[in-house]
Order: sequence, then structure tokens, then C-alpha cells
Amino acid sequence: MVSETKRRKAPMKITVRKIAEEAGVSPASVSRYINGSEEVSSEIAGKVESALYALGGSPSARRPRRRVILILLTHLRLDFYGRTLAELLEQGAESEYTFLVLRYDPQTPETVRNFVCRMHPVGVIYFEEEIDSGILQYLQGCGLRTVMCGGVALDHQSDRVHVNDIAAAYEGTSYLLDLGHREILFLSDDEQKIGAGFQRITGSRRAMEERRLEVPESLVLRGGVTFEDGYQAMAAALKEKKRFTAVFAFSDELAVGAMAALYDAGLRVPEDVSVLGYDDLTIATRVRPALTTVHQPIDAFVQRSLELFSQPSQALHAEILLPHSIVERQSCRRVGDPVPKPV
Repeated sequence: MVSETKRRKAPMKITVRKIAEEAGVSPASVSRYINGSEEVSSEIAGKVESALYALGGSPSARRPRRRVILILLTHLRLDFYGRTLAELLEQGAESEYTFLVLRYDPQTPETVRNFVCRMHPVGVIYFEEEIDSGILQYLQGCGLRTVMCGGVALDHQSDRVHVNDIAAAYEGTSYLLDLGHREILFLSDDEQKIGAGFQRITGSRRAMEERRLEVPESLVLRGGVTFEDGYQAMAAALKEKKRFTAVFAFSDELAVGAMAALYDAGLRVPEDVSVLGYDDLTIATRVRPALTTVHQPIDAFVQRSLELFSQPSQALHAEILLPHSIVERQSCRRVGDPVPKPV
């Protein structure tokens, strides 16, 4: 005699396809509902829930929807952006947020608008001063929080998490002055933008002026902030026979590029020229001599940026300043100290 237990049918496996057939909607709609990856209309949600009940399931099968944060980038040519993005993804792995990276092309702003309409993000994180204020105003008009992580652009009405660039550059320049340097070459980005480059050269000028020193325009080289930019700027400075005993580069990549050009010209760091960087990226510890640099707390930038999304909307346009420091390594020396003999 077959037992009652054996006569019972095994419970039917509820698949996405079965739910879709029962509800009369597409499998993609069912998947979006269950995974919580995107919003679905109330009509579709009702049909899927009714189908789940009819098939013996429950709407509780739906996974909680993770909140989407859009990371807006125009490029990743700078190591600072890449390092900040990596830190953001690492910290976000255990958070309530899903991060989606979108390349922003100012020629096709509809890409961002389509994304916002489809994915309903809670906000946007970006790193670059080059993001134009028009698209930011659109995002803010949609009720989204926009956060500039690790930088500042004074024409952007976004939340900002960064160091005080004026104070950091002031201290960096003062550090070189305290080592006895009076002729300092400054490698900057385009300071016409009212952003980090403008603030850093402002801080450097202030430090020089307090010592009754000037910053000759011939010793301020403006351009990009990549390794290649640093190499080309230093090569040009050497070709033009500019006089300087130290270099303050407004990014570590600029600094390392300048060091490479000095090396190729037969000059030694720091014996012939001291070099100070800005950012304290991994490359600063890998180059030889290791680079003395202004430290920016990228991990804290990311942490505080994410915390902003849990704050009420009344707290929009917050500015959070985090501490900087100078990390001393081997690329700067005091003027007048004995030069060690080559081994």
C-alpha cells in the first residue's frame, strides 16, 4: 500500500516564466519586481503579486530594493579619480547602495536624463570640476542629491567633501620655504577654473607673500595634471633655463612626471631639485626617491560622501572639510645640507 506521504505531489517549482504566464506580463517585468533592481508600475506589481498568491508563493519573495547611486565620470585618466572610484566601490560593497558608473559626454546629456528616468537613483557622486553645471542643475531639479567627492568647483551648487586646498597649498609651500627654498617652480592645472587649481596657487602665493617673496609668472606652469603633463612642463622649464631649487606639483602624477624629466636631464632628486607632490597616491611610495606629498584622505572623502545620502534633503549644499597633512619621504631636502656622495 502506497503511503499517504508518497501519494502527495511534490510542490510545484515557481519560476519567473510561470509567474509571467500567470500574470500576463513579461519575464523581465517579473525579474525587475522580484530583484528590486528597478521600479515597476503599480499595475504590474499588482499582477505579479496576484500571480504569486495563485501559484502558492508570496510577495515576500521580493528582495529589498537597493538604493541606486549614479557615479558620473567624464574620464579616468587621473589616478586620483581611479583611486577614489575604487575606494567608493569597496566601501559601497557592504552598504545599502548599488553603484552604477555612467560616462558623461556633454554632447549627449540625454544619456543622463534617460538613466535617471529609468533607474530612479537617489543621487549622484562625481569627482570632476569639468562636469558642467547645467546637467547638475537638471539632476538637482529632479530632487537628486549631487555630491562632489574630493574636489571643489565654486560654480557648482552641490554638496562638497574635500580638503581646504588654500590651506593645504599654503602649508606645502611653507614646508619648502622652511627648508630654505626661495625659487620654487609651481606646476598647476588651469587656474582660470574657479576650482582646486585656483585655490592651490592662491594658497602658495599667500605663503610666499608672508615671507616677502613673489611668485614670478615665469615659475607658474599651467596645464594638465597627468604624468605626461609633468614631464613636458619640466622639460620645457629646463630648456628655458628657468632657475629653481624646488618644485611644488599640484598632483602626484605631475610630480612623478617632473622627476622623470629631471632624471633624463641628468639631475638628481632631491640633491639638485626638491620635489613636493599633492594627493598621496600609491605612486608616491613606489617612485624612487619616494615622494614627499600633501596627503588627501580619500577613504574619509568616500565615507563622508556616502553619509550625506542618509541626511534629510534640507541639508543640501553641505560643505565638509577634512584634514590634510604633509607626508615626508625622500624627495625634498634642506638647502645647504651636505649632498651625499653617490655610492
